[in-house]
Amino acid sequence: MLQSARHYRAGRKISIQSTLGGERIPLDPIDQAVEFPVVKMYVCGLTPQDHPHVGHGLVAVRFDMIHRYLEYRKLNVRYVQNVTDIDDKIIAKTLAQGVDPLKMTREYTDEFYEQCERLHVLPVDTLTRVTEVVPEIISFIEKLIDRGFAYATPEGNVYFDVAKKDDYGKLSNQNTSKLYESVRKELDKEKRSPLDFALWKRDESTSLSKPSPWGTGRPGWHIECSVMIHETLGDRIDIHGGGLDLKFPHHENEIAQSEAYSGQTFSNIWMHSGLLNIDGQKMSKSLNNFVILSEGIAKYGAAPFRFAVARQHYRSNIDLTDRLFRENLNSLIEFHRLFERVLTAPIQLDSGTLDSDSRAIIDAFEEAMDNDFNSPEALVVLEKARTRAIQEVDVGVSISDALRERVAVIRELGKVLGLFIDSLSVVEAEGLRLAGRVAGSDALTPEQVQSIVAERSEARASKNFARSDELRAKLVAHGVDVLDSKSGSSWRFA
Repeated sequence: MLQSARHYRAGRKISIQSTLGGERIPLDPIDQAVEFPVVKMYVCGLTPQDHPHVGHGLVAVRFDMIHRYLEYRKLNVRYVQNVTDIDDKIIAKTLAQGVDPLKMTREYTDEFYEQCERLHVLPVDTLTRVTEVVPEIISFIEKLIDRGFAYATPEGNVYFDVAKKDDYGKLSNQNTSKLYESVRKELDKEKRSPLDFALWKRDESTSLSKPSPWGTGRPGWHIECSVMIHETLGDRIDIHGGGLDLKFPHHENEIAQSEAYSGQTFSNIWMHSGLLNIDGQKMSKSLNNFVILSEGIAKYGAAPFRFAVARQHYRSNIDLTDRLFRENLNSLIEFHRLFERVLTAPIQLDSGTLDSDSRAIIDAFEEAMDNDFNSPEALVVLEKARTRAIQEVDVGVSISDALRERVAVIRELGKVLGLFIDSLSVVEAEGLRLAGRVAGSDALTPEQVQSIVAERSEARASKNFARSDELRAKLVAHGVDVLDSKSGSSWRFA
């Protein structure tokens, strides 16, 4: 894969909009190595209590683009993700259905990462599960109690004492006095304060329960991530990511307990992916618009899904609609058709020996991505370069080595975003399935479309315009439009 020409500390740094403080700050890795410094990144993963949905896929793709770009910029990313396989909903579901919680969570987790592979999401370096670190969680809680930040109750529960953290609420800009007013104190009389959150819960109902100094029970939600980070990456990390819905209370509570434990900054940068809606509404089973990830990929196509996600900034909310994909399909196909026409043989790229035109494309792409991973702006850079390349190809002169190089650069930069990995035929087939569904008809195959286009061209050549119109209408009924030019006829999505 193409890499930046400069080592990270020798050039412009990536600036990131950190949720903590709301300011744009440079990514300055904790590791002070001059070449390939380590970046410790943790992104909250799956709570496998049901089939993974398209919202999980959205977050996975967004942080995969960030992961890929950090590696492109010659940063050595240690990417850790968790599986929260001890959770209230998991326990409730397994007790109600009489199933083994470990078997259920393993199946849903495997399903998620199988779908991530279809979306070309790179594997994380470490996948850690709560069930693997329960003894470490107990030790972590004991230290919090020893330091005066947590307390055990006679009932066998342990809570974090929010009043002991003067800066509680700093991530989500919560005013603790207002939070006190908004919570009914009679909700849990064990707590010293209604804001205190559970670190350990007394629970003997499930096979996930384990013995502890406070009695048989299981960890609270928030402590799980803090300990998994502590065990895999240490007390301080460069980037902590997740969905915007986790900012409060989950990430807020993570900060409180982790910094209480270590006495130092927990994460230098906090990143949150915007939320996902379906046709303008929040995805919900009650609204009957819950889309399982595997079904979403089958419906929209893996390549179109990834391209549409790259079109939106990672911090923005995204509305999953048929229109979103229709607006992007032709742009995606144009890239692949250009690669098919120009890159007929392998080409080796050396970022240090590229010509000025290729270098300009790379510089503009990097400038966009260095600006808080602005993938929409980076895609505009690639589209402008693609348009110029198509114009040169359409002139009809022989394809130069310089043009081949530029087109190869376009493709490799797209791969930095996880795009342009599938073949043209695969992407056309995915687009035609989507176009046919939107048009309310069966999907045509690329071969069928090409055959109809060729037959129509013959009808036009023989001045059989009635047949030509009939064939055009047939294509339109399947979501396909025909473009006529001096060089012949081609097709695109209507």
